[in-house]
Amino acid sequence: MRKLYALLAGILLTLALPAHSRTVSPDIANFIFTIDAPNNNVVFINTSSLGNEPGIRKAFWHFGDGSAQQMTPPLQGTQHHYTSAGTYTVCLKIYRYRPNTNDSVLSAQICKTVVIETLCHANFERIPSNSNNPLLAYFRALPQHNNNRKPARICWAFGDGRDTCITYPENYTGQYVVSHLYNHPGQYEVCVRILYHGGCEARKCDNIVVINPDTCHANFERIPSNSNNPLLAYFRALPQHNNNRKPARICWAFGDGRDTCITYPENYTGQYVVSHLYNHPGQYEVCVNILYHGGCEARKCDHIVIPPPQVNCSVHLFEITSSITSLVRGFLAVPSSTPPSRPERICWHFGDGQDTCIMIDPQHPLPAFIIRHTYPAPGVYRACVNIRFQNGCNAEDCKEVVIRPSTNICGGYMTDSLMAPRTFKFKGFSIHNPTDEVTGYHWTFGDGSTATGREVTHTYNNAGEYRVCLVINTRSGCETRICNTVRVFGNNEPALHLSPNPVTTVLHAAFLSTHTEQVNIRIQNGTGIVVRNYTRNVTVGPNNLDFDLSSLVPGIYSFILQSPNQLASAIFIKQ
Repeated sequence: MRKLYALLAGILLTLALPAHSRTVSPDIANFIFTIDAPNNNVVFINTSSLGNEPGIRKAFWHFGDGSAQQMTPPLQGTQHHYTSAGTYTVCLKIYRYRPNTNDSVLSAQICKTVVIETLCHANFERIPSNSNNPLLAYFRALPQHNNNRKPARICWAFGDGRDTCITYPENYTGQYVVSHLYNHPGQYEVCVRILYHGGCEARKCDNIVVINPDTCHANFERIPSNSNNPLLAYFRALPQHNNNRKPARICWAFGDGRDTCITYPENYTGQYVVSHLYNHPGQYEVCVNILYHGGCEARKCDHIVIPPPQVNCSVHLFEITSSITSLVRGFLAVPSSTPPSRPERICWHFGDGQDTCIMIDPQHPLPAFIIRHTYPAPGVYRACVNIRFQNGCNAEDCKEVVIRPSTNICGGYMTDSLMAPRTFKFKGFSIHNPTDEVTGYHWTFGDGSTATGREVTHTYNNAGEYRVCLVINTRSGCETRICNTVRVFGNNEPALHLSPNPVTTVLHAAFLSTHTEQVNIRIQNGTGIVVRNYTRNVTVGPNNLDFDLSSLVPGIYSFILQSPNQLASAIFIKQ
């Protein structure tokens, strides 16, 4: 019995000892791993050791790619497959759960780096086809292996459900090409999967477009002309292509033996317009031939009628005077004829019985149609000019000439001041006899607007140059007309300046553009025939464009710059 008591006393004494006097061994986490490179599989071997603290252990693996795994018993190894190459941080954590509780503590952990290298890659390219069938596509696989292993099998998915696989021996030395005939045009996802000898496998996908076979048509229309010359005709080609390809070249046959072809870049966005000046009226067969980018070509012909030109002529008479009381008056005649015709006789009628006619020598240059005449006394006269043209047309214009006595005072002037952008204040001032009085101030502003009153304010909608005129009337019959030009500044008007003018070799065009866009530039000779055609890109603001005109025949030309948003023109002389 004494021995039993002694044993119990020894046990109680042992339990009563402090904790630090007992030997405690902790948990130690560790692992090793091996990489199965061809399949990106990693085998992890758990080499951890567990201490003597009481409790249940559980091991948690974190593989670095977002996935984890719990292992019980905690010293068990595991295997993990990585879907892509990369550098991964793998951690092993051991948790100890206290007996009879759900409480746990992290008792040990360790992290290591695992590098998964890519051994092989897959890629492909679409290669040109000599076939005329656009539904037939050719593809070439582009294998790549860091140990130069060759494909054992290449599988193709063409995106239309009709896939295929091709096996290759290890000694194959050719290209990995395959063809596929699609049933319908459209966009398809094509994938290639390459299994290499040795087991590495890679895959690549990309989208391709299969288009319809090219079909195209050609048509044209005759469009109205702003010219008064009926021999000048304008045509617009009307292309049509099922795959929306644009014309590369348009050839016109106008039916008079003077044909032309115009080439267009693939990024051209303008209209396909051409002008042609016929020498004679009549019926002509006009044909347009359109060659599209990609090779499709179409042609269309139709008959047009060029009517005989109508003979129209006119003359405008202008008076030149130093004062309303001067007996000496000058007159200027400005003739015009459609179609162009040379004046052969001019007759002046001054309204005082002193008339004169002048025959114009056809062998000499046209004279200036200016004449001076001295009236016998103040009064009101009707002056007229009559011009006969070589085509037989006659034109006449008349003007009332008022000569006031020098003892009468009749005159006036106007002033203008800018009040705000595009807003002007105008004032009229009358000079008349003290016994006379003003009955009205009548204003015209050059933009179709009018007003009355001695002092007016007017706002212009658009920038430009406007002719402002004031007519002052008095009770005794004095009428004074004053006209001034005002310049309304703004950036809505494109400005075009050509230099040098005349030009010998290179013509420089300074163009102030209101848009960033592509513009078409035409150079026309004196008869309206387009002799040069250019396409240029301009930006908002100043643009400097140069044109080599060294081969251009000397003469007078029109420079026309046009786009859907802008139109500017200028005249230049080629020496």
